[in-house]
Amino acid sequence: MALKKEHDPSYVMKCKIGLDGRWLKFPDRFGNLLGYSEKELKKLTFREIFHPDDRDKIQAFGKQIKEGELREFETEASCITKSGEIVWVYVSGAVIKDDEGNAQYVLCYLHDITENKTYQQRLKESEQKFRSLFRYNPNPVYYFDLEGNFKGVNDKLVEFTGYSRKQLLGMNFESFIVEEDLERTKEYFRKAASGEPSEYETQVIVKDGQKRDIQVTKFPMYIGGEIVGVFGILQDVTEHKRKTKKLKDNEERWQRLLKNNPQPVQITREAEIIFINQAGARLYGADTPAELIGKLVYNFCVDEDIAQVKERKNKLEQGKHVPEIFEQEIKRLDGESRFVEIYSIPITYQDEPAIQTVIHDITERKQKEQVIKDSLNEKETLLKEIHHRVKNNLAVISGLLELQAMNAQDEATLNTLRDSQHRIHSIAMIHEKLYQSEALSDIGFDAYLKELIQSISQTYTAENRKIDITFDLEPASLSLEKAIPCSLIVNEVIVNCFKHAFDSDSKGQIKVSSKVDDPELSIHIRDNGKGLPEDFDIDSQQSLGMTLIQTLAQQLEGKANFYSDGQNKGTRFELRFATSE
Repeated sequence: MALKKEHDPSYVMKCKIGLDGRWLKFPDRFGNLLGYSEKELKKLTFREIFHPDDRDKIQAFGKQIKEGELREFETEASCITKSGEIVWVYVSGAVIKDDEGNAQYVLCYLHDITENKTYQQRLKESEQKFRSLFRYNPNPVYYFDLEGNFKGVNDKLVEFTGYSRKQLLGMNFESFIVEEDLERTKEYFRKAASGEPSEYETQVIVKDGQKRDIQVTKFPMYIGGEIVGVFGILQDVTEHKRKTKKLKDNEERWQRLLKNNPQPVQITREAEIIFINQAGARLYGADTPAELIGKLVYNFCVDEDIAQVKERKNKLEQGKHVPEIFEQEIKRLDGESRFVEIYSIPITYQDEPAIQTVIHDITERKQKEQVIKDSLNEKETLLKEIHHRVKNNLAVISGLLELQAMNAQDEATLNTLRDSQHRIHSIAMIHEKLYQSEALSDIGFDAYLKELIQSISQTYTAENRKIDITFDLEPASLSLEKAIPCSLIVNEVIVNCFKHAFDSDSKGQIKVSSKVDDPELSIHIRDNGKGLPEDFDIDSQQSLGMTLIQTLAQQLEGKANFYSDGQNKGTRFELRFATSE
């Protein structure tokens, strides 16, 4: 039996195998191929040298030979070497018979085809990889013949163009290219067809008439070392181009806005000025922005602001929160001081992190504020002086009343003059508090109330009155308009307690409390004295003190009333009014 033409006879290994499958004769080359010595190989049957997947096939040949059904055979099979590797052989054989026609042995020819099988396997794997890459590539992939006609397209190209696979395979790439890009695209195709890969952008028209921007990679397709066509991979960059153009347009508008902005605007990186508009140049005392490029912003800060400016810069660069507005003093190139408010945000400028700052010159505003502040200080000083003088004038009046009291001949006149002194004193104390206070509009009324009552107490204690006063006052502030009538009401009630609630030789107790329930203030004064007469009615009282209490309560738009808990259990007074208008 002749060998196949592709098998070189000089490499054929001729072997004799007995009908029992045992080796009768084999060349050394075969033993070397499998890695066995002659002795080791003879211990194995012909069937045992083959891979388990091929042993049944070889055994079937042997059975057919024994039964006379097969005289010749040929096949490809894999053998296992002593080290466990696989070698491929082309096997052919024939049964040798004696003169009587009886089978004697099998003459077998073996040819090592491992290299060829390995090449075929690699070629197959390479083709499978190519087909997989071609078919499942996320981008449209195709190949042309040397005339530019489509010869293969993947699903992504079908999806991108809108044409069916059958339609595409009958088309030339030139039918897709916009007219203005056609010659340039044809030149790239010619380069790829001559062996030179290329990458470029162009515009195509798809089936629905839309123009799409694509980025193309073309390279030659070889078969057997010969260029037979051109491969192409494209990427749809239409959306990317649209966004890039929009970004570019926005950046150009932003640049124009910065340059023409009447407000000073600067951009810094690591505290170095890398952009500043004309308004910013004027603020710093420069003729042109170019004079300031490359300078550090610290050069324009006063010493006491540098630490804060550095801290703010570091926080902005780290993306940390900073106060939106920062006020500082700057020194211009000519040495003049200006006061500014700055608004800074982190940005990306020329593809790198930077800080954009809008600057507002507040020098004139600061100067006006200083004028107002100075004027306000003068007015506050004047108001304090007025309160001081009012208090002094009231003290003079109180002194005059004291002189009259010294000359009074009867008790009624003396009591009247003393009551008037207490009233004047309560008003004078308010003006004194305002003179001492930083806030000229409000009085710390809880502290004032305690001081007022203690002052009244000292007057009556000097007359051997043994009255114990306790306080439970919540902090409260009152305006002058509210404080004066309220203090006069408390003055009348406290004086009345000292004069009428207790016997001259008895001990007494007065409890004063206040509670703030915004916006209402309530004042309670309770004594443990005689209590009110059973027929007491505040509305029917005609005395000056009661008339003052009712009139002043109406002025406060509040409510004032007396309550009696019965004989010897004392009197309770309550005043309620709103602390704000």
